Amino acid sequence: MADLPEAPELPSGFQRWAGLAKQQWIREHVIEATEYTPVERPDLEMAAPWTMASIAASTSALVRTLERTSDTMEPGRPKIIHTHGVVAMIEFAMNDESPFTGVLGPNQRTHGLVRMSLAVPPKGKGSITPGMGLKLFIDGAASLDLLAMNHTVGQGRDFNLFSNTFTHDLRNEHEELRPPQKLMSFFFKRVTTQPRRLTIDHLAAVEPDGTEVDRPVVPERLVFRPHRDVRRVFHDKQGHDFRDPLLGVDTSTCLWTIEAVGAAADGGPLTIGTITTTSRFRASSGGDRLFFRHHVAPEDRLV
Repeated sequence: MADLPEAPELPSGFQRWAGLAKQQWIREHVIEATEYTPVERPDLEMAAPWTMASIAASTSALVRTLERTSDTMEPGRPKIIHTHGVVAMIEFAMNDESPFTGVLGPNQRTHGLVRMSLAVPPKGKGSITPGMGLKLFIDGAASLDLLAMNHTVGQGRDFNLFSNTFTHDLRNEHEELRPPQKLMSFFFKRVTTQPRRLTIDHLAAVEPDGTEVDRPVVPERLVFRPHRDVRRVFHDKQGHDFRDPLLGVDTSTCLWTIEAVGAAADGGPLTIGTITTTSRFRASSGGDRLFFRHHVAPEDRLV
């Protein structure tokens, strides 16, 4: 696998900027300025097994995955899964029915980006395993990151990345894991008791303007349900490189509705918001060097 170029260096004091300014800078200097031409765009591939093992076997490297607050990867560190993807700017918008706090609070609007990718390339008869990284830009503070997948096993040979819901909590999903997932789960068990769950407490703890919440109210789980219109993006694209259909998605497209599980009186899901594009998707070297922090609940951490 060829070495990826490093992401552009973030300006001094970048985290102290307003969220919209950070989104615009990332869009212009990290995504658009490093967009691949058709000739330059790398093939879908993943890090060599020995590279994956050396990174995943390092406890300090895993801890940095839980604690790093920068929006870009450490220089020289490879992205061992979800290696190549596409990025779009988004608005993370809550409706007036949300009973939660922070960026999940009623009528909150947060500027952000989403990166869509596959855990591993779809080789041979291997299962398609889509994932998405969400980054929300907060005024004067570190970004709020969240990663979500639809299944730990994948969706067979269904190439439609919008076929299924996504969630950050996969404990109740399929128990049978394929080798890449087994490997990552094995290593992450050294730093967390719940390698298949990421917390969303941080989303309820701060508002888009950086105001900290005194008494956060957080749902048990978020589910991202593909909007009915985007399910057609991959129509007749079976077997295509997943990046190509996504590059054709228009600005102002609703990608997902956001459901909160455990919020309604009957315990069923409650629709609390949407994720809508504010730019086109782009494939870029800077986008492939974005970093998404893995937020683990303090009670789950082992180190």
